[in-house]
Amino acid sequence: MTITISNDLVDRIVEPGSLVDSIRSVLTSDAVETIRSHLEYKGTWFGLMPAAGNGFISVKLVGVYPENPSRGMPLVRGKLLLFNASTGELVLVADAEAPTGWRTAAASALALEVMDFRGGGNLGVIGSGTQATYHLRVLTSLYNFDEIYVYSRNKERAANLASMYNGAYTRLQELLSKSNVIVAATNSREPVVRRGFVRMDSIIISVGAPKPVREIDDELVKRASCILVDTPMVLQESGDVRQGLVEESKVITLRDAISRNGKCIEKGVRLYKSVGTPILDLAMALYLWERVA
Repeated sequence: MTITISNDLVDRIVEPGSLVDSIRSVLTSDAVETIRSHLEYKGTWFGLMPAAGNGFISVKLVGVYPENPSRGMPLVRGKLLLFNASTGELVLVADAEAPTGWRTAAASALALEVMDFRGGGNLGVIGSGTQATYHLRVLTSLYNFDEIYVYSRNKERAANLASMYNGAYTRLQELLSKSNVIVAATNSREPVVRRGFVRMDSIIISVGAPKPVREIDDELVKRASCILVDTPMVLQESGDVRQGLVEESKVITLRDAISRNGKCIEKGVRLYKSVGTPILDLAMALYLWERVA
């Protein structure tokens, strides 16, 4: 029997702390993934993201539909599938939007753990969409912050989002200068996190889409003392952390850092860059399956 899970149900059953634990467990297991593939057709981007582990195979199918004529329909839509690796039975079908939000934010929380962040200080979130929302939801549930700031070009939406977490809407430069943890969750093609405004002890989390999105200026990336990434493909796919700009010896995957009990605690700006990876989708699918099977 195949169990179907909606975005609403996903939001009701996820607990951030246990999800972070599940992602850590999968990242330290023998789970495998392939490089994600995609096609582009008439303005639509469609991706295929498979991974396997713990006796299951997961596949996320996700599309970006900028020409969707249906009002109220999301720009990004997809499904997360989970198969029994021995029998081929399709055991789980979940809407992909909420799982993607949860697993991305939970991986960011795990990155903060690797960076030895223990709470305190101010959190600044740039953006007011899905990823900004889930990062606020996860990070504020796992860490204590003194102040929370939100900035977006959509001032009304950003102000509403900030109010949900007793935070405040503020100008971008003020957010950058006051926050010691900065989350950039935008689709900007011009850097929104610039060296001239950022504290030199900041942790920067960038979860915007791959190229042509740019969230961090080159000078700040080059000066980062440690760079965590969710996949080695960041160097090819990202407009921020890319080959030729950074020393590859300075770049470490989240999986390697956790498996080797490594830490990213050097002085100076530290950076976590995410473009999405199938093994995180596997971890999310397994987490959901454990709660509904």
